[in-house]
Amino acid sequence: MLPEVGAYQSTRKMSWGEICYYDRGKGPVVVLIHGMFGDFLDWEPVLEPLAASHRVIALDLPGFGGSSKPRREYSAKFFVSSLREFFQELQLETFVLAGNSFGGQIAMLYALQHAESVSKLVLVNSGGFKKHTAEEKALIEPRFSESILAGLTPGINALLFSTVFAKTTEASERYLAKQNSKLRRDDYPAYAYALASSIRLSLTTYLVERLPEIQCPTLLVWGEKDHVLPVAQAELAMTRLRNGQLKAIPGCGHAPQLECPAGFLLSVQPFLSSPSIVS
Repeated sequence: MLPEVGAYQSTRKMSWGEICYYDRGKGPVVVLIHGMFGDFLDWEPVLEPLAASHRVIALDLPGFGGSSKPRREYSAKFFVSSLREFFQELQLETFVLAGNSFGGQIAMLYALQHAESVSKLVLVNSGGFKKHTAEEKALIEPRFSESILAGLTPGINALLFSTVFAKTTEASERYLAKQNSKLRRDDYPAYAYALASSIRLSLTTYLVERLPEIQCPTLLVWGEKDHVLPVAQAELAMTRLRNGQLKAIPGCGHAPQLECPAGFLLSVQPFLSSPSIVS
């Protein structure tokens, strides 16, 4: 973690435990939600650049990172109500909501329920655009059960996260090292439970048919070489969004804010500074 990032890390008590978050900058508010297996540091390379012109809040979802990990169902209702409580605690009225992968699913669920609060959406290689069959769910869920996740090792992690980045770089090596460091945390068993529950939620959260309900301007940012969620899923989403645009980043994988931060910022910053006009 860069020293300047740690200086703006805070925790706040919620009804379900504590939430860990980064809060930095002044101006229009941008909230960043990480993906599965993630935490707020999944945005680390772009935090300071975005905070130069915005108030940037990057949080650890319940069950992830430095946030509390209660043993309960990690449902859509729980995530949305937890975010609502957090935003009310910080007295946030309107903001841009951005999410990567699973975080994109949570961002959309929040925007669908609290449209008055979300001025714009940024969906970064987002989940929610593939409908999993019963057979696919039956195949995937056992591979990500609580017991399997609790038994992850550095060797398994190397395979598990090999598709996140399009190529091996310093950024990908740092990401893998961060994942391996989680294995040694005292709260890792609780994290494994939260992961398994969240993965079940992700597999059942298909949102393409609800995209026409989203009225705020929506930007899809996608790594063209994403092998986790191919760009074809973004192209499908574009056919349903009322007010959407797609920025594809060449040579980039599933986490462009980590792998291609310059391209990510080039795609996102003009959208953030443009007027929030709903068509």
